[in-house]
Amino acid sequence: MSPSDKEIVLQPANVVARVDGHWLKRYAEDFLAAAQAFRAPKNRFSPVRYYLICHSIELALKAFLFTAGYKKKNRKKLNHDLVKALNAAEGAGLAEHFQITHEERQSVEKANKLYPKKEFEYFESLETIYDPHDFDLDVLDQFAQRLIEKIEEPIKATVFE
Repeated sequence: MSPSDKEIVLQPANVVARVDGHWLKRYAEDFLAAAQAFRAPKNRFSPVRYYLICHSIELALKAFLFTAGYKKKNRKKLNHDLVKALNAAEGAGLAEHFQITHEERQSVEKANKLYPKKEFEYFESLETIYDPHDFDLDVLDQFAQRLIEKIEEPIKATVFE
C-alpha cells in the first residue's frame, strides 16, 4: 500500500459534535418547503398542507428543545402536542431568540385541537373535514418560517463543544 492509499483518520481530543438538533431543524425546513410547494386539489378539502406545516412546527420546537438540553424521554412525553412543545421551548429559553405573536399562539392552539389526534393524517373522525378550521393556515406557515430562522443561531452554537 502506498502512502497515498492509506486511510487518514483525524481524531481530535475533547471534541463533541451534537447534530440531532441540527438535523431536526433541517427536517422541519423540508416539511415546511413541502407544505409551501403543495397545491390542494380544486373542489375538495385536503389536509396535507395542514399536516406538513404542523409537523414542521413540531420538529422545529423539538430541535430547539434538543439544543436546550431537553432529554429525549422528555421530548417523547410531549408526543405531538404543539402547545406543550411550545410551552416547554419557552421554558427552555426560546423567548431569548423568538417572540411569538398573540395571533400565532392562537393559531397554534387552534391547530393543536386536531394535530395531536392525527386528524390531519388519518381521518379517525370526520372532524378534520367538517371542522371550520378557525385558524389561518398562512399565519402558521409564517410562524413556522420565523421559528426555523430564529432557532438557527442557538442550534449552531451548540453543535460543537
